[in-house]
Amino acid sequence: MNPPTSEQLAANLDQSFPHFVDAHAPMVLTLATRLTDSHTGQDITQEVFLRAYQAMSGYGRNRVLQLSVRPWLATITRNLVRNEYRRRDRRATIPLDPNEPAATDALDLEAIDADDLLNQMLASLSDPQREAVVLRHVVGLSIRDVALTMAVPEGTAKSHVSRGLDRLRTQLSRSQHGVSQLSLSQHSVSQHSVSQHSLSQNREIAPDQGEPS
Repeated sequence: MNPPTSEQLAANLDQSFPHFVDAHAPMVLTLATRLTDSHTGQDITQEVFLRAYQAMSGYGRNRVLQLSVRPWLATITRNLVRNEYRRRDRRATIPLDPNEPAATDALDLEAIDADDLLNQMLASLSDPQREAVVLRHVVGLSIRDVALTMAVPEGTAKSHVSRGLDRLRTQLSRSQHGVSQLSLSQHSVSQHSVSQHSLSQNREIAPDQGEPS
């Protein structure tokens, strides 16, 4: 289903919004899930559209017409993800069990599937690199929209993407099964994974619309 136009949203938000959700929920859910986990991602997705509706309800017609919807929704999602991690940090006060096996960076490829492996590798990136890679190569935003979402210059967004992909490529080369362990085709990238093409060709070389408060 095609998303409603800005004109339709501005003219009748209540009528258009369910179609707006249907059209954009896959992108938001994928972004939220890749930056957190499947359960948290679903909760964040619901909150994103609640905030989006509340925001657009208070916007004037011209502001709705001027929205760049995908980066706007991605910005809301990114901020909610960061809020979630801050909440987790505040709650992480229980000492570790000394008998608990130590965490390791090693990847047990026999015990996890390709999707889990990708999530582990993404989690190893710095926050800006992970966000940039997911926005660019999982969600499929342009570099301009990645920069807009992250509130950084385009050159900085490119750098985060490039360095993130370099690190992912290094991890893949160290894994015993290599790139073939992951289904990183461009087709599977659509809402699911970083493309193998992106890992091999990572040299890619904005006004802030803000998030509803």
